[in-house]
Amino acid sequence: MFELSRRNFLMSAASLAAVGTGVSLAGAIRARAAETITAVEWGGSYMEAMKKIAAKLPEVNVNWQAHTGGSMTIMTKIKATWPNTGIDILTGWDQSWQTIALEGWAEPVTLEKVPNLADIPQKLLVKDVAGNVVNIPRTVTSLFWSYHVDTTPFQIARIDDLLDSRLKGKICFPAPTIGSNVQMVSIALAKGGDERNMEPAWDFMKKLARSGNIGRVANSDVDITNSITSGETSITFASMSHLLRSGFKFRLLNKMEPETGFRAFVLQEGWCVLKGGNTDAAFKFANFAINPENNAEFNSEVGAVPANVKAKVSDEIKPATYSAEEMDRYVYIADWAYLSSQTDAWLKRWEQEITPLL
Repeated sequence: MFELSRRNFLMSAASLAAVGTGVSLAGAIRARAAETITAVEWGGSYMEAMKKIAAKLPEVNVNWQAHTGGSMTIMTKIKATWPNTGIDILTGWDQSWQTIALEGWAEPVTLEKVPNLADIPQKLLVKDVAGNVVNIPRTVTSLFWSYHVDTTPFQIARIDDLLDSRLKGKICFPAPTIGSNVQMVSIALAKGGDERNMEPAWDFMKKLARSGNIGRVANSDVDITNSITSGETSITFASMSHLLRSGFKFRLLNKMEPETGFRAFVLQEGWCVLKGGNTDAAFKFANFAINPENNAEFNSEVGAVPANVKAKVSDEIKPATYSAEEMDRYVYIADWAYLSSQTDAWLKRWEQEITPLL
């Protein structure tokens, strides 16, 4: 309702301006199309899918930039250049929002600025210490172990199967900078630890590195997709977006009994509008991108679950959704704030203790 009345108002205003100045209505609308924002987006299918959405909103032009490395790499750039970052809106997820909320970088998100936020579950919203919402969710993602059935020599049933000599070179293991290192948290949980007790995971990783079964250490989501779809490796820990769009047959280990050692992690991903930029246009773009139709289209393209409750979930993505009972049984809710605080330490330890063994 708000959107419709606002659109009518703008159209009426443009018409009056056209009559008064002799400029055509089309010319008046094109004049409003000059708003440009700089957006930082994930690469691969994410970038391509969002470009398609943006093309349907002529009032806002988008200068696209891609993330390089893990999601936290951009935080270093923002901190170094603040408040003149040159970024209006960027993609991030739970870990990103913790840092952004702590630093106070986000322009507060309200229903007035983003009306479609009304269709986003409140539990997905992250707030700063002042109670301001800092994120605009667009995707609910599930991270878990899975493997390409046709190139994996046997059916993997337990976490210890990753040490089997038949898997020589077949594992694509994400570096600690990817996904807040929940890939190693999953191993810690399987071995009696958790994110605050990672020693069981480090012990297992040393065995895995010595085994020769890790054929690729991925430094980005695109690395994972390329390695798996090219056939270089066949087993990984990643989200649906790096698996289902490939057309290959995968076995998903996201709904396994706890005694197998496999656990799934659920997180949300979306937008943050930074202070000091073209915030009005950035909010306009984000609101458009998360309406039911666009949110469904985007998530279908990238292989994820829409954050907008009114958006349709594609059939191929339904295996990544969880009922309330399945959430309790298969999903581990990590302490994302704590994980964020350990990133540097875990990366340093990886380079010192694991890399030399690969």
